[in-house]
Amino acid sequence: MLNLMTIRDEIYHHNSSEFGELINYKSPYTLVKAVYYMETASIFLFLTQAFIRSPNFITMLYVIAGVVGAFLLITEQNTLFNVGLFLVFTKGTFDWADGPLARRLNKTSFIGHSLDTYGAQVNDSAFRLSFIYYTLVYYPNLMFLFPVIAFIILITKFSVFSDILYYKAKNNITLDNVRKIRDTEVEESLKDPKNIKGIANLYYHYQSILDARARSIDFLLLILLVDKIFDYDLSKLLLSLSMLIVLRSLVKYVADFYYAFNVYKEGTNG
Repeated sequence: MLNLMTIRDEIYHHNSSEFGELINYKSPYTLVKAVYYMETASIFLFLTQAFIRSPNFITMLYVIAGVVGAFLLITEQNTLFNVGLFLVFTKGTFDWADGPLARRLNKTSFIGHSLDTYGAQVNDSAFRLSFIYYTLVYYPNLMFLFPVIAFIILITKFSVFSDILYYKAKNNITLDNVRKIRDTEVEESLKDPKNIKGIANLYYHYQSILDARARSIDFLLLILLVDKIFDYDLSKLLLSLSMLIVLRSLVKYVADFYYAFNVYKEGTNG
């Protein structure tokens, strides 16, 4: 059995080399959340190494924690709400734990990559639907819109790009090549706002609002927590954020579809 420090050092070393921009002092919140995930992932892997030998099982725990947590947020019972809050906040621990276990056991695979990708989509969809449902409780006359909103969120959240990556992988494209497709010149330009001009610049700033990153989810969690604890009327703020979530999903889906179609064309012509 490995000791805790060995597991911890491996996680820190890998993430520092692969995702160095996430672990620096330029963004204090991002740094703190990354450290939180790495520390809790290390402890989880240390405590479970004797009986959890499947990275995909940990990925499923990630999905379960996110979905269960999201649904607990819309309960009226305060204890269950707090449990849901914790699960959504800390579900990333499992997401940061499955990779190290896969590398240690040499079980990295495209199936694992797909589960991780779709797991993130499922979690994000569940949370956004819960947030919108929580909001509509303040507006019972608008509750009839929830099935329509749920349809929009679900059909736009499961990205066409992921489906096309799966298609390419099924045609004997290696996992490394799949990652290279994701790391195109377009993606590189999006990492540096100075390289973006015109409508692409507007889209870059727009899609970063209320995205799936931890800081965005935690911001929405904070709004729910304040609304639950304090006697403030945040109903209008909640409604505005919910409307933005739906609109963002539609805009991002159109952009993802356009980008995925171009990647597919390049792949079939290459």
